[in-house]
Amino acid sequence: MKPVKVLQIGNYPPPMCGWAMQLKLVTEELRRRGHVCDVLKINEGREVKSAEYVDVQSGPDYLRKLWSFVLRGYRLNVHVNGSSKKGYLLALAAACTGRLCGKPSRVTFHGGLSQYYFPRHDGSAWAWAFYILFRSAGAIACDSPEIVREIAAYGIPGAKIISIATFSPQYLDFTPVRLPDNDESFLGRHPRIIFCYVSFRAEYRLEELRAAMKQYRSQYPEAGFVWLGFPEKELTEARRWVDTWDANEREGLLLLGNLGHAEFLSLLSQSFLCLRTPACDGVAASVLESLALGIPVVASENGTRPAGVVTYEDTSADDMVMKLKFATDRHAEIKKSLQSQRADDNVGKMADWLIG
Repeated sequence: MKPVKVLQIGNYPPPMCGWAMQLKLVTEELRRRGHVCDVLKINEGREVKSAEYVDVQSGPDYLRKLWSFVLRGYRLNVHVNGSSKKGYLLALAAACTGRLCGKPSRVTFHGGLSQYYFPRHDGSAWAWAFYILFRSAGAIACDSPEIVREIAAYGIPGAKIISIATFSPQYLDFTPVRLPDNDESFLGRHPRIIFCYVSFRAEYRLEELRAAMKQYRSQYPEAGFVWLGFPEKELTEARRWVDTWDANEREGLLLLGNLGHAEFLSLLSQSFLCLRTPACDGVAASVLESLALGIPVVASENGTRPAGVVTYEDTSADDMVMKLKFATDRHAEIKKSLQSQRADDNVGKMADWLIG
């Protein structure tokens, strides 16, 4: 087919996250097929110029670049969730630009059913805001059938919405690497590693997580928790908070920033359990990566957790501890039950959707 030109607008590494990983893999797939794909980076580090993506210096610069790409024949694909006001405005600008130029933009909607501003069907300002965004889009992709139904409930035709899971077999293509000596030393001292991908934001329930850690380690003192995923702007604040803890708490925690994908999977593959705290995340890529690697997962209940995940009540530290103990005591049984199922090539599906 004739090459298509696509501009993806969203998170791109560094730093690494689920969105960034998807964006990177889909971009590579489109280019492999002979299409033209550029990335307009809107996450941390967007002001840094690079040959791998198009930088964004300011709001006016963002708008200017949207128009520049559309007028050069590009299709816009903007990534957004229901928890960021700024992200919503960036997505709306892309959707409106596409409409005004007669090239309706495609919207990739991330996250689950418990986001700050989504879903809303109450006639509120945010209900209307997402109605306008979804109506302005030429097509919409989201993570699960549950989200498809919620978007359709805004009055959006079902034929306009498609469910494409984030996780894909390409996520597990990595070469194991050795971590820095301090990190390897921590792993050696703690035979039971609880892997937590978190950020220093309210939805990650860090206070509840801290309380659960203290209770769990009182029974399993050999356990160690790893917190990683903090972007640079949050890591300093997280370290400052952890420095106020007592010595025993600090000894049981390895606090890391944002890792590259090979380091991330190298650490995850050595873990005893994966603990996922935010309920707003929907079907998280890190949960699916853990299950694919045979690592049992304990996660907050959000209505969309995959089979095999042990869930706890979202805001309850006590229930979190109870389920961590359950997964610990039945670790071998749970691990054995994690069936090795072949995941769909969702990177390929997303590429098909973007050029179709």
